[in-house]
Amino acid sequence: MAELYVNTQSAQSVAGPEEKGGATQVSEYCKDLLTRGREELSVEELRAERYFLQRQRNVEERLKSLTEMKEQLSHELEEKRKLLLLRESQQVLHAASSQTSDSCRPPAVSSFLIYDESQSTAARPAGNSELLDEIFLQPDDTGLSLKIQFPRPDCPGGTTGDLQTLVDPHPSSVPQEPGSYTTNKLSPIQETSVEAGTWSLLEDQRQNQNQNQNQDQDQNQSQDQNQEEMEPGPAGGAVDACDPEARQQLLDICDVTSSPGFHCESRPLPPVNSCLQLGGDLYHIYSRVVDEEMFSIYKGATNDDNVLVKVDRCRVPWDFHQFRRLKKNSSVDSLPQISCFLFLDGCITVYTCPPDHMFTELTECEDSVVRKSLLLLQLVLELHSCRLLHAALRPSILVASYRGLNLERVFPVDWSSSVDVDVQQDVTSVQQLSSAHSYIRVGLLEPTSPPQLVDLLGVAETVHLLLTNSRMVLVKDDDGWTAERFSQDESCNMFPGRGRRGAGFSGRC
Repeated sequence: MAELYVNTQSAQSVAGPEEKGGATQVSEYCKDLLTRGREELSVEELRAERYFLQRQRNVEERLKSLTEMKEQLSHELEEKRKLLLLRESQQVLHAASSQTSDSCRPPAVSSFLIYDESQSTAARPAGNSELLDEIFLQPDDTGLSLKIQFPRPDCPGGTTGDLQTLVDPHPSSVPQEPGSYTTNKLSPIQETSVEAGTWSLLEDQRQNQNQNQNQDQDQNQSQDQNQEEMEPGPAGGAVDACDPEARQQLLDICDVTSSPGFHCESRPLPPVNSCLQLGGDLYHIYSRVVDEEMFSIYKGATNDDNVLVKVDRCRVPWDFHQFRRLKKNSSVDSLPQISCFLFLDGCITVYTCPPDHMFTELTECEDSVVRKSLLLLQLVLELHSCRLLHAALRPSILVASYRGLNLERVFPVDWSSSVDVDVQQDVTSVQQLSSAHSYIRVGLLEPTSPPQLVDLLGVAETVHLLLTNSRMVLVKDDDGWTAERFSQDESCNMFPGRGRRGAGFSGRC
């Protein structure tokens, strides 16, 4: 707040000194400023008046600077537009000049003709004979002579030379007229040798090309066979369950775009910075928790709630469809609200936590592994009861929902590998799931095993990571498959203090 400036000298000149008891008294303020006609102002009112005047001047100066900046930007924009128009005109001129140069090129050589040179010139075809490849009979020879058009080094337009010029690099010393070339006579032996050498060279080249093509085809076939043996594909050549085009057709049938919480944006995916504007709401982005090739997941918040934002490079809102199916069939109301924003080159899915709830990563929860495991099994039970398969459960995409200090729910924020069995009824075995190929390759699952087993293996890997903070490595012994960490133990005790005879987590599959 501005302070009242007191000028002692001006106060003395206006109010004048006052003498009382022989002492000189000077007024600390100007009385004329406090009295205006019949109004009498206090010092605080005078200070407020000066403050608002200064504030008004600051606003006017700010407005003036913004106006000047706007004019400067408009001027720069106009200059950039002129440069763009100039560049486009130069490109048009360059294209026109290239077309003109192409039109000035010599015409293509006509097909060759065969005639007898002993005939009169009137019997030859009309036109420019120098532009024709000629095969003709010499009057005194029984063999064929070949005249071929090829470009001469000293004539850019191209002239007609003969086979002898190509074979013999040393030209004849007989003077010739400029621009004219005659056919040199070859003996029958030379013609036969040249012809045999030419055809043998062409035959060798053709055989080499055929051999190279056959070798490439054999290599490609062997690579394809090895890849098919290493990675089992869908049974019977069926369409991949995660194919984006097939999923889009299924979503068109389900009419996902008319669902509440779905929004369409006619622009590309916006960049994710500290703030993200979606559908009129402002989301504050705190950190990125998952970063993969096709999607990224961010932790953020609005003015009222915590949110998780998934930015997907695929333009199929499959996560939105699958999570709505789970939420519709769930008997617990602790699942978050979901909304989807479809862009020209991808989609953004936003998970908003319910009132009085908070999100955190599953690996950062301080609750016991028993509680996390039970909630994870509850999630799988709900998924299978509403005929959904997640097929890629792992700790990095699992989120815990707290209400106060109580852990209530565990749910996934990525559904890229999931399957809706109601609409994808052809998925009947694990070999149709790309996420199960590693289990099939090592022999843990048979290709015809039920697809629900993939979710149970995902639970096992997640629980193993929560217990040991390491990835599960499977080994096979006489009793079956087990985790390498627990291969020498009968069980892993999840209840400290109860001993081996208490409830435990078996490390065997």
